[in-house]
Amino acid sequence: MAEWNFYGRTGELAELRRVVQARRWFFCRIEGRRRIGKTTLLSQLARESQVLASHLVYMQVPDSDERDVAATLRRSLEDSEGALPRALSAAVVDFPSMANAIGQMCRAGFIVVLDEFQYFTRAKLKAFNSFLQAQVDELRNAKLPHGGLFVLGSLQSEMNALLDDKAAPLYGRITAQLKLNHWDFQDLMAVFRGQGLDRPSQWLTLWTFFEGVPKFYHDAYEQDLFSVEAPFFAHELLTRMFVRSSSPLAEEADTWFLRELRGKAVSVLHYLADHAGCSNGELVAALNDPHDATPVTAVIGRLVNNYGMVDRLQPVFSNSKSRNARYYIADNFLQAWLSVAKPTREAARLRPAEKALATAMPRLQTLEGASFEKLIRSLHIEMSRKGLSDFELSELKLGYWNRPRDIANSIEIDLVALDEPNKRVRFGSCKRSEAAHDAASLAGFDKHVADFLQVREHRRLAEWQCERVLFAPEFSADGRQALTQRGYRCLDLTDYAALV
Repeated sequence: MAEWNFYGRTGELAELRRVVQARRWFFCRIEGRRRIGKTTLLSQLARESQVLASHLVYMQVPDSDERDVAATLRRSLEDSEGALPRALSAAVVDFPSMANAIGQMCRAGFIVVLDEFQYFTRAKLKAFNSFLQAQVDELRNAKLPHGGLFVLGSLQSEMNALLDDKAAPLYGRITAQLKLNHWDFQDLMAVFRGQGLDRPSQWLTLWTFFEGVPKFYHDAYEQDLFSVEAPFFAHELLTRMFVRSSSPLAEEADTWFLRELRGKAVSVLHYLADHAGCSNGELVAALNDPHDATPVTAVIGRLVNNYGMVDRLQPVFSNSKSRNARYYIADNFLQAWLSVAKPTREAARLRPAEKALATAMPRLQTLEGASFEKLIRSLHIEMSRKGLSDFELSELKLGYWNRPRDIANSIEIDLVALDEPNKRVRFGSCKRSEAAHDAASLAGFDKHVADFLQVREHRRLAEWQCERVLFAPEFSADGRQALTQRGYRCLDLTDYAALV
């Protein structure tokens, strides 16, 4: 089995290297969803320099109270390689002494890392921010040539409340910030090639569950999943990662995603897992309780704006007030957990595992179809941004749909991509398999495109160069040739892999 390496993050690593080597004290915010690799990135940075590694103090903030948080920092100092942190550890008993210890270490050239910093929004922990503010102000004014403070957080709304709210003690103190996003397709291809995964069906299954979250791929590596042959890959992924009693991700979603949610918010997520792409009206009709003081629309708003767990997507050319919005669970892992992995794990507690897995496979195939559409959209953005595609993207939406009174007049197009400078528009149809692009599907696709171009607001596009592109994870040579002869362009994941 190939060794696991540090993949991707070259730009982010270079930015952190610049912050640390700038020869001035820094206060840097690193933000990103859970398991995205914030701590791993700092570990990789520390591996580059023995001096940095010996001057790094790391603490993961517990969701607890003042005494426990102080005890956690005290243990971190006791375990440090440096003599100063160990000497300071005994005095750390509360928030004032915590802030004082952090200040002294920074003055001596140490770099302090506070992970899960968003917990300092809790009522029991808020007071620490004022004590830290006093130290940060002194450190900034001292014009030190070394040392720094990293704060890591996974909930953007709570990190904003701590650092961007004008009423917050630490407002305006940040000197640098970095947002970690998912691995992109180029990063994933480096993983796939390094681990010997050469089948697009495997790539799609992994992306459906893990998108670009590095920790999940490393967990799969440790379960020896990458050595499984393609025909058995999806079955083994569910078994090894979720169903077995020792599966590493069996409680991940409940522990990290859902533990801070209660009641109606959880109901909204479960409903969206089974009804992806539903409208606000459908959500309200299904879940609103007139006797509940908190209407479901307010809950949806929090999931969209505060937690980032739900995406509110509009069709191409719609404005933000359009009632055509559709709602989706934003995170692939959470969607896959709620719709496939969790039901399978629960069923396996009462039935033979093979029966539970057999029931899960059709649901997974349906989920992969929706996931493939999302992947194709992200590939268009990535390739255009990197200048690797022949399509210069100026605008991309989920696609197009309308709300006609007569269902016969409905229009549904998976992908509508615009290249304004070159007057090109690309219409795309995404299917999980080549065979799904059959005669009926192609006829429907052509009709929807024609109807789209007849809409008054879109008629100008009829004068543009119009491309009709079929997408599938993999096309055979014969299938590609037959569809090309009918006037369609065919693109699969192998084509995109060749670009990177």
